[in-house]
Amino acid sequence: MPIRFATLSDLPALVEGAGRAHALTRFRSQPHDAQKVAHAFTELIEQRQCRYGCFVAEDAAGRVVGALIGSIERQVLSEVCTASVMHFDVLPESGMGEHAIRLLRAFELWSVNRGAIEIAFEVGTRTQRLGRLARRMGFRAMGGNYVKEPRV
Repeated sequence: MPIRFATLSDLPALVEGAGRAHALTRFRSQPHDAQKVAHAFTELIEQRQCRYGCFVAEDAAGRVVGALIGSIERQVLSEVCTASVMHFDVLPESGMGEHAIRLLRAFELWSVNRGAIEIAFEVGTRTQRLGRLARRMGFRAMGGNYVKEPRV
């Protein structure tokens, strides 16, 4: 079950996974543009040594079964760096088990190697399952997520 940096040859699997994830999120009522997703993944993959890390999990047959995109940035009020999970998706038939844990560990190592002192993992879908996974991985609950459709 290797975890590795995504490559451009992974684009079809990444776009498919993003489509699955989109259908589960609060964004599901908004349009999903697979071309835009492919373009975004291409940029993320090509910038992997910079601000973004794009990781994939493979099964024993070499099939991409999960992905994690994360970012690192300096905070506005200080020079410390923090990291954030931007996208996290594991095929339902692969479960949240070992693939998910290994993706999060790879991102944690990548973040620490770039100086992050904190990692944020916001859970917006499959909240119970991902919440359990986050706690199991040492994350603690902090605050809440709020959304609103603006009215003019």
